Amino acid sequence: MRPKKKTGIPLTFTQFNAFGRGFILRSARKLAIHSAPQKARSKVLPARESLFLLFALLALAGCSRPWNHPYPETAGKDWYLIAMASEPSTMDPVRMNDAPSFAVASNLVVTPFQYSYLKRPIQMEPFLARSIPEVMNGELEGRSVYFFDLHLSRKYYAPVEECLKDEFEDDRGRPILARDLELNLKRNADPGSEAFMYSLLAENIVGFEEYNQYMREKREKSNFGILSAEEQAAVLAESYAKPISGVKVLGPDRLRIYIKSSSDRILYFFAMVSSAPIPWNCWNHYVSQDRNEHGLDRNLIASGPFYLTSWEPRDKIILDRNELYDEKYPQLGDESSWPEALKKDNQRAANVRELSGTPLPMSDRVILYLIQSGSTVWTLFEQGYQDRVTLTSDSYEGVLEGGELRQEYIERGVRLTTEAELATFGWIFNLEDPVLKNNLPLRQAIRCSINTEELIRRFFEGRAIIAHGLIPPGMEGFRNSPMHARDCSPARMQELMKAAGYPDGLDPKTNKPLTLRIIDVPRPASASFHSFLVEQVGRLGIRLQVDLYDAPTYFEKRMKGEFQITTWAWGADYPDPQNFFQLFYGPNSETTYNEAHFIDPDFDAAYRALERTSDPARRQELIATMNGILEDRVPVLLFFHRISYGISQPWTTPYEPHPMGTNLLQYIGVDAAARDQFQLKYNSLW
Repeated sequence: MRPKKKTGIPLTFTQFNAFGRGFILRSARKLAIHSAPQKARSKVLPARESLFLLFALLALAGCSRPWNHPYPETAGKDWYLIAMASEPSTMDPVRMNDAPSFAVASNLVVTPFQYSYLKRPIQMEPFLARSIPEVMNGELEGRSVYFFDLHLSRKYYAPVEECLKDEFEDDRGRPILARDLELNLKRNADPGSEAFMYSLLAENIVGFEEYNQYMREKREKSNFGILSAEEQAAVLAESYAKPISGVKVLGPDRLRIYIKSSSDRILYFFAMVSSAPIPWNCWNHYVSQDRNEHGLDRNLIASGPFYLTSWEPRDKIILDRNELYDEKYPQLGDESSWPEALKKDNQRAANVRELSGTPLPMSDRVILYLIQSGSTVWTLFEQGYQDRVTLTSDSYEGVLEGGELRQEYIERGVRLTTEAELATFGWIFNLEDPVLKNNLPLRQAIRCSINTEELIRRFFEGRAIIAHGLIPPGMEGFRNSPMHARDCSPARMQELMKAAGYPDGLDPKTNKPLTLRIIDVPRPASASFHSFLVEQVGRLGIRLQVDLYDAPTYFEKRMKGEFQITTWAWGADYPDPQNFFQLFYGPNSETTYNEAHFIDPDFDAAYRALERTSDPARRQELIATMNGILEDRVPVLLFFHRISYGISQPWTTPYEPHPMGTNLLQYIGVDAAARDQFQLKYNSLW
C-alpha cells in the first residue's frame, strides 16, 4: 500500500446546511479579520474593505464547484464515490471473516474463479485459472485419492510494491505464480492465522490437517509468542519450506491439489477472497514488520482491478486502478441467462450490451467514505456527492412509493435496483455462557419476546422478509413459511421464564432483573433499533445491555467467544446450503464458524449425510431436519433475510447487483462532467 498525505475537508455539507447563507456573511467578516496584519486583527476592517471581500466571496459562488462541496478534490474526476457504514477489520485474505472486509478486498485481488457478473442463476467461471477443472481419480503415496489441477493464465500484481521486484519479474511486472497460491494454502493451514476457511479446506485437502498440526508444533517449539516480528517471520519462512502433502506445484503456472472425495465443493473456495495469491517476498516483508502476523492486515498485495492506496480509519478508503489489470466488460449472452431486471427493461439491457468489451475497471479511483449515519449518506446522495446508495429506513419512504421510484427521481434519471441477498440475520447465543448454556426455556422466551414482524415493519419496511429457516431466498433449502406455529402469548412467555428459573425476569440470587449483554457495532439508526430490542426483551422482565464496539474489536470478541449474545449475519461464501449449516456443526465449535458452540449428534449426522448426497429429495429432507433441530434447540435467533434496494445517479454506468456481491466495483463508471454540472445546479445559492 502506498501511503498518501491526508487532505482536509474545508467545510462539510452538514456544517454548511446548519449555517445556511448566513455563513457567507460570517465568513466574509472572519476572512477580513484574519487577512489583516497581526497588529490590526483586534480592529474591524473598514466597511469598504469588508464589502470588497464579501463581493469577492459571493462571486466565487459562480465557480466550478458549490460552496458546500464536502469533497472538492473529486471535482472533474471520474472517481466513483460511495459510502460504507462499517469499517473493515483486516485486508489479510486468510484472516478476514466479516462482510466489510470482503466487500473491499474482493475488488483488490484475482482468484482462480469468480462468479459471472451478468449470468443467472449464479455461475462460476474462470478468472485467474484458464478453466474450471474436473475432479479426477488419482493416486498419492500409494493410496487412491482425487485431484484437480489449476492452470493459471498470465496475470500481474499491481506494480506498486517494492517487494514485487524479485527473480520472477518480467518486462511487464510480477506475474501471479502457482507458488503464490501454495503460500496462501499454507497460511490457511497455519493455526496462527486463525484462517476463516480452515474447516472447509481441512475437510477436503489431503494433508491439510497434518500440516496444521505440524505448524502448531513448530510454533510451540520456537516459543513463537515471545519472538520479535523479524524472528517470527524467520520461523514461519523456515516452517513453510515444507510442502503440504496434498498440494503440489507442478510448474510456474500449474498447481495440483489432492482431495479426499469426488465432491467439487472445494472449488468454491477458489472463488473467494480467502484464496487470493500471496507472493512470498511481500508476505515476508510485511510479516517481519508486525508481530503475530498482522503485517498484512492493512497491506493487501493487489492483483485485481484496484489496489489499496490509503485507509484512513473512520474517514475513507481509497482504491486506485491497477494499470496491469487486463479484463474487459463481459458480453450479454442469451436472454434466458440474463438477470431478471434486464429481462424486464429493454433499454437497460441495451445500455449494458453497449458496454461489452470496455476495459476494466471503468473508474480510475473508488473512494469509500466511512459514514455510519444513513441520513447523512442520503443527504449526500441528494446533493450529488454520492454516486450510489443502499436505501435505509432513513430514506426508503421518501424515495419509493409502492416499491417503485417516485416520479421526481425517475425524472432525474435515478435508477433503482433490487436484489435478495444471500444472507440471514439474527442473534447468536453463546452456549458456553453459564446463564445460557443449559437453559433452553430462557432462550425460547427471548425468541418469543421479539416481534420479528414489527421489527421488519419498523426498520426494514419493504426491504426484508421473515426468516423461517437458516437458508436465504435464492438458494436450495429456502423456506417461505414457518415449520410450525409458536405459542408466544404473554402467558406462555411467563411460563418459559418460570421454567428458566427467572420468574417475572427476576434473578433469585439478587431479586433484581436478570441482565443479559449483547455486543454490536454502531450502525445507521442503531440507537432506535437497539432501543426497540431492549424494549422487546424487557417484556420478560429482563434487562438487555447493549455493548457497542468498533468493528475490529467487535469481530475479535466474536472470534474469541467473548460474548453472551451477539448480533449475527451470515452471507453466503458460496451458493450451497452446507455453507450455512456448517455454522452449527459440532466439530466446528472449536473454530470461528460455530460461534454458538452448538453440539447436537442428530444435527451432525444430518449435516454429514447432506455432504454425501446429491439426490434433491433427500437433500430437502436433511435440510428440513437441521432447520427443525435449530428451531427446537435455539442456538440462534433467526430474524430476517434482507432485500437490498439501491439507487444510482444518472451519471453512472448501468449496474447489476449480484447475489454473491463480489468484485463489482470494476463494472461502474462515472461521467464526471455530468456529476459536476448537477452538483453546481442543485447546490447553487441563487
